Order: sequence, then C-alpha cells, then structure tokens
Amino acid sequence: MDIRKGEQWRCQNQECRSEILVSTSSHAQGGSNPRCSCGEIMKKPYVRPELITFETANVAHRSFAASAS
Repeated sequence: MDIRKGEQWRCQNQECRSEILVSTSSHAQGGSNPRCSCGEIMKKPYVRPELITFETANVAHRSFAASAS
C-alpha cells in the first residue's frame, strides 16, 4: 500500500475518530492500511468522483493549437 504525501486518513473507531495528514510518502509493510494509535484500521475519506462529459473533453481538446507541419 502506497501512502502519499498530502493524503488524509481517518480512524474507523467511532470513539476515537483520529485523523492524520501524511507529511512524507512511504510504502506500508504488509500491503494493508495504516493503523491508528488505538489499534483500529485507518481509511481515506470518501471523495465523490467527478463526471467528465463529452462536451467538457471536447472543449479541452479544441484548446490545443495545431502544429506547424
């Protein structure tokens, strides 16, 4: 499991709910999520994915200038 700088992790224990902000990227041993000081597994908060429509992608494509070939 790669833990990247700037990520936020939350404890899943309802009584603890500690949060950490990663200051240095690292690779967690064992390939599992980090654990809180209370012993519970930590997870990243849910971030709703953004929908990119065809129109949005088409406008971005048009912004590139043609090459001088």
